[in-house]
Amino acid sequence: MEIFSQAGAIPYRWAKCSLEVLLISTSSGKNMTIPKGLIDPGFTVIETVLNEAYEEAGIKGCILTPAIGSYEFSKWGGLCNVEVFGMTVTHTFDNWPEDFMRYRVWSDYIQAARLVKHANLGKLILKLPEHLGSCKR
Repeated sequence: MEIFSQAGAIPYRWAKCSLEVLLISTSSGKNMTIPKGLIDPGFTVIETVLNEAYEEAGIKGCILTPAIGSYEFSKWGGLCNVEVFGMTVTHTFDNWPEDFMRYRVWSDYIQAARLVKHANLGKLILKLPEHLGSCKR
């Protein structure tokens, strides 16, 4: 079985000390997920995350390292292994490359964890507050 290496971001923002996550629709529009994609030759994991966040979700931001973790799912007759990072969203564009096929939704992180297609991705979303530390105002 072929393994496809991917990288993705859990885009987030603080809203009155409530942690919100930005989810995007899958290209089919049937499910919710995070921006992610294949790590192309010549690109770093971080470059991939930033590029996918812009192309798929129309956002820019800062990637936090280390990664929160990874999850796997079956696709293309193989297994996709996605390394997932937190991403502080600093700018949201009104138009972006895949806006014709995707929509985006801000949601409380607990609800976001329930909305995503893959349960193991949901578990990573639930780890986000611990990964970030507590809200400090």
